Amino acid sequence: MTTQRYYSNIYWHFTGSPKGIDWRQVRCPADIEKHGPTVEPSSAKETLKMILASKKLLGTCIERVINDIETAKFCCVTDIPLKDLPSHARYYGKVAIGLKASAVHKSFLPVMYIPTESMPVIKKLVPNPSLVKRAYEFLGYSGSFQEQQAMKLMAQAAHNKVEVQEPDIEAMKGFFMNFIKVTNFDITPENTFYREREWRNIGDFSFSAEAVAAIVVPESFIGEVKSFLDKEGYPQSVSIVAWEFIENA
Repeated sequence: MTTQRYYSNIYWHFTGSPKGIDWRQVRCPADIEKHGPTVEPSSAKETLKMILASKKLLGTCIERVINDIETAKFCCVTDIPLKDLPSHARYYGKVAIGLKASAVHKSFLPVMYIPTESMPVIKKLVPNPSLVKRAYEFLGYSGSFQEQQAMKLMAQAAHNKVEVQEPDIEAMKGFFMNFIKVTNFDITPENTFYREREWRNIGDFSFSAEAVAAIVVPESFIGEVKSFLDKEGYPQSVSIVAWEFIENA
């Protein structure tokens, strides 16, 4: 028996976002509209053709996490079901490329949605740095036997190094920071990104022709896109779906 799904095994990348959008200023879908309307379907179709020809999603997006902390450049896809694609059209247009899960899972990770007020904050008292510096200066004049022996052991340990492996905490912090998406949770769809189920790849993402499962375009572009896929050597198994069909299904 087939169960109702809230996700898709096809990962969708839309090509009609508003031009010149600064994603660092965006915290919810409604903010996208402040940067202007989605591009014309014909322009989104040409972007689709460039992606299909290059077999590459370009990592051009940067988002602000908090204060001056920003993500590295990334590209993204969504795993929302086919029936929910029209909810994206308002912000990302009506042209999309669908990639197979087997290709996406090797490079993309789902983002973690966090409201700003839920971010962890640490408050702590630390020793006065200037007093600590003076204390170390005083220690430098000490000549006790125990301190001399300790210094010898430290020098010997530094010379006879043993290689060990441990997590690079700072690198992990930077890595995971790239997969945080700051947005509020809200019952109104245009006020939260949570419903978008975004997955990210840091940098550009190259894919094979076999990784493409489907193309969604307005029905007036189907013939042109089919000819383009044939010219670029894509498999006949790639489904071309009319946007109007999805809207009316």
